Amino acid sequence: MAKFFYTTIGSNGKEVSGTVEASDINIAAGNLRGQGRAITSLKEIGGTSKENEELIRASSFDCFSFIWSSDIVIMFRQLSVLITAGVTLVSSLQILQRQTRKRKLKRLLSQVLHSIEEGSTFADALKKHPGVFSFFITNMIESGEVGGTLDIILERIADYLEEQAAFRTQIITSFIYPAIVIVMSIIMVSFLVGFVIPQFMPFIKARGGKLPWNTQFLMDSTRWLRNYWKYIVGGAGAGFLGLYFLSRFEGVKYWIDRIKMRLPIVGPIFVYSVVVQFSRNLASLLSSGVSILESLRTVRNTLGNCAAMRVMDIMERRVTRGESLSAPVRDAVHVFPPMVAEMIAVGEETGGLDEALNLTAQIHEKLLQTYVKRMNSLIEPVLILTLGGIVAFVAWSLIAGILTMYGIYR
Repeated sequence: MAKFFYTTIGSNGKEVSGTVEASDINIAAGNLRGQGRAITSLKEIGGTSKENEELIRASSFDCFSFIWSSDIVIMFRQLSVLITAGVTLVSSLQILQRQTRKRKLKRLLSQVLHSIEEGSTFADALKKHPGVFSFFITNMIESGEVGGTLDIILERIADYLEEQAAFRTQIITSFIYPAIVIVMSIIMVSFLVGFVIPQFMPFIKARGGKLPWNTQFLMDSTRWLRNYWKYIVGGAGAGFLGLYFLSRFEGVKYWIDRIKMRLPIVGPIFVYSVVVQFSRNLASLLSSGVSILESLRTVRNTLGNCAAMRVMDIMERRVTRGESLSAPVRDAVHVFPPMVAEMIAVGEETGGLDEALNLTAQIHEKLLQTYVKRMNSLIEPVLILTLGGIVAFVAWSLIAGILTMYGIYR
């Protein structure tokens, strides 16, 4: 018996897709027509066309093509519109496959279509591509397929991906300026120590006499840095590598994440980032019909903070025992501010937990923006003053040394 994938139009005028088993394609077509269905597509599973086979196979040119988050957002939005309009999932994917010009995305859609035609659900077909579709996304799609609200879920996923991209950009942007200033400070100090100050040292030494403390300190520091810079760079590199490898151990990473959340100035940014991700992701899953326990397991893997992930494990155990969600959140004061637990408690009492979580995410996102602005307003002048102070000290020391040679400066 062979298996055939079909697309038919039923008596209600809607397209229906599925698989049927028969000894050959003619018998399969006869069986479908006998059920009063108008066949629009019927093909044997495994009988993929040569063009589709080429698309399904990976290409050596894939390394020059990338699937960005924006591509997935557009794909889900288009799928949502097509499914809402009554087009079947398979037909919608075929339309998107024909329209897209990005070869890697076209190949991805071909592979997803091939999996569906072999009998997989849409969620299972996407799970075969974890590098593109996260467990969070496939979980939401699975709930949409079960509940018959796939078009709504696809729209929510697109909104979620756009919000995540904007949130990620906001966090990265907040650290760009301080990072640039620090890098430029290191480059400037290296230039002064490596090229500028050594040009003055022989000239100042040749005149003899006692030098001012600042000039002597500058010359001694420059000599020391020039002699030991390899060891300094090597030690710093070894320290970063050691910290990187140690952070791969869960116990070490747990304490690193806890310390990060208690740092002055930047600590609240890490805390509110976790709160926003937790609240928004959990709200999306709950509103999509995913169970509370499955939602907690899924959200745990999206946080990227070991201290928060350990709290999520405790939440899951306590909710399984029958406790409310707000109870373990209230006890985790080292990760979640008290407001989070109170908002969740209100949502549980009113039966609108997803709405309460969405409101929590909005409130803490505004707080996050406030702390990002405050961090930049504090760090920028400190870095500028530090950079200016280094330049001023070097200039003062060099001028003082030159003036001393002529007896002008004592």
